[in-house]
Amino acid sequence: MSPEQTILKNSKKRIQKLKLLSKFFQKEDLINIIIKTEVIQSYFESKSIAGLDINKLELFHIQYTDSLIVLLDKIKKQKEAGILTAYKEIDANEDYIASFISQEKNGRDFNTERKYQNALVSDFLRSIYENLTDIRTPIDYKKVRNLSNFYAQDYYRKEAKIDCLLSLPDVRYYEYDNVDIERKLLGKLNSNNFKIRFICGYIISNQIFELFRIVDTNEDFIWNLQTNEFYILAEDIALLLDRSPNTSSKRSIVSDLRNRNEELKTKAEDMKTELPEEVITLLEKYKETLDSQEVLNQVISIDEELNILNSMLNLNLNNKIQ
Repeated sequence: MSPEQTILKNSKKRIQKLKLLSKFFQKEDLINIIIKTEVIQSYFESKSIAGLDINKLELFHIQYTDSLIVLLDKIKKQKEAGILTAYKEIDANEDYIASFISQEKNGRDFNTERKYQNALVSDFLRSIYENLTDIRTPIDYKKVRNLSNFYAQDYYRKEAKIDCLLSLPDVRYYEYDNVDIERKLLGKLNSNNFKIRFICGYIISNQIFELFRIVDTNEDFIWNLQTNEFYILAEDIALLLDRSPNTSSKRSIVSDLRNRNEELKTKAEDMKTELPEEVITLLEKYKETLDSQEVLNQVISIDEELNILNSMLNLNLNNKIQ
């Protein structure tokens, strides 16, 4: 292969490299630069322009194209590292989400079991009442705590003023087998046939509370699982509490992770086209330089030939004088 063919081949390789980089960065100025660079090469491939020094094409690439390729290649590697980091985080988040969904499908379900709590605590309180009135019935102390044992850490609300959940000092109780029930509450439960509904749970300062409502009334009561006390929640204090249904903290995390993954995907796409301001300015200047014909004039300059011819003429002239 002749030196001229080698230079043309290497020139095409450089242009192809720029094209690959332009697909990654997707910048209009870079595409314009490639077009102008191809135009310059075409002059040296064209047979209509004879006598061009092929070395000037090589010099053009050394001065301009190679520097641009090195710059963009380094920026591309930096961006690829950032994109790879983003997708590694996405994969880790997806693994957590998949694990949570798998647990939900194969495991226990809070929204179902909270409904069972209504009947369990109702039977528990009815049994306490019957034992207080000398009607001996068995009491299941274990089942009523299953909901909190399985779900308190994940579902029960962790933000509330604990003072609003504690009993008032003047409350009067019935006591039976380490269970304290406010006297007024027990009377209301009995008159309502112990129909209750679980509202939500709280876990504050490692203390667990469950909030219930007496069905068909506006009256709520609290079960303090640490002290095993049941007492009415005053209406004015109830207004200070968030009494909305409990949601899983893991479910909230999953929702946050899904949102995070969408942000990361957008960031990874934007990362390709985002360039430092100084690089954008440099590309604009590069494009303007090619557009101004300055570089083209240098590549197809006749100054060198003029200087050689002028030197030869001067030499001949001097010889004649001598």
